[in-house]
Amino acid sequence: MSKIVISGYYGFNNAGDEALLTAILASLRAIEPDADITVISGNPGNTIAKHQVKSLYRFAAVRLLRAIGEADLLISGGGSLLQDVTSKRSLAYYLSVIAAAKWKKKKVMLFAQGIGPIRNRFMRLLTRIVCNKADLITVRDEESAEELARLGVLPDKVEVTADPVLTLNPASRLQGKSILAEAGLDPYKPIIGVSVREWPENQRCLQQLATALGALSERHNAQIAILPLQVSMDMKASETLRGYLPKMRQKVVLLKKTYSTEEFLSIVGSLRLLIAMRLHALVFASVMKVPLMAVSYDPKVDSFVKAIGAQAVGTVETLDAGKVEKAAESLWGAEPHMQERRIAEMRAKAQSNAVKAFELLHR
Repeated sequence: MSKIVISGYYGFNNAGDEALLTAILASLRAIEPDADITVISGNPGNTIAKHQVKSLYRFAAVRLLRAIGEADLLISGGGSLLQDVTSKRSLAYYLSVIAAAKWKKKKVMLFAQGIGPIRNRFMRLLTRIVCNKADLITVRDEESAEELARLGVLPDKVEVTADPVLTLNPASRLQGKSILAEAGLDPYKPIIGVSVREWPENQRCLQQLATALGALSERHNAQIAILPLQVSMDMKASETLRGYLPKMRQKVVLLKKTYSTEEFLSIVGSLRLLIAMRLHALVFASVMKVPLMAVSYDPKVDSFVKAIGAQAVGTVETLDAGKVEKAAESLWGAEPHMQERRIAEMRAKAQSNAVKAFELLHR
């Protein structure tokens, strides 16, 4: 029985990262159902309850080193762990976990990560040194592979796959319709979903987005559902957007609860259109075959929409209400056929991550 430790941004009620963990665990268990898996988490009790795995606290150093020492493989799992935009401390932490595993002479795989931006010169050097010690690195997009090459990471260690969340199966829409109805919306009338996050100087962006949403709502008799993917981080921007929305005949709701991955998929699947800053809101829409538009704040968003043949309607700095309306009209009621073909290709690439993990483990 394989013993695997997974490191990532888990236990913080971030819907995207919890979906990543759900997808990674499902893909590993599909190959080896009885694998012994331990997840490093910010909230081990929450992670145990949600994902039925062993879990330990991310700063319990002695227990963490013991678990790594007893494991066969460390997976540094998905998401944008290796970047210093959030903080250099966060990047240093994830690099230290990888370094600890190599110190313990364990195999290490970076699992479908998004790399960068890493701006600090010393952190770039440290990332190069640590990543060159890893046994295998898969990344979710070409841009991440290019960033690793710029850092000086050996190219024979790196393979481009896709975001693990794309491997999730579509959820039934019934649960989502029930949640939206409980929130006060009519799930059988058009609903536009919007997912925003806090970002420097985003007030103008939120104002433009609100203007476009108001116009689209009036034109299509559509309701608005604001979906924070991480309530603690997204609520301020979500409430600001709600405040900018003009008085409308149609209802606007802000969903303030923390939902499971399946619930989020079901909610998104019940929408007519999704407009989102958050990457994994866009991935959820892709899985559920819902037309989507991105507001870009980070290269990872541009990489994803480019890969699936969708569009970024603007950036946080450049968003224009008129362009949002025009792009939304072109998608209203459309079937994303081109996206489906590309998503199927990316789904196959995403599924290969777990295969590569076990090939490495048993090599």
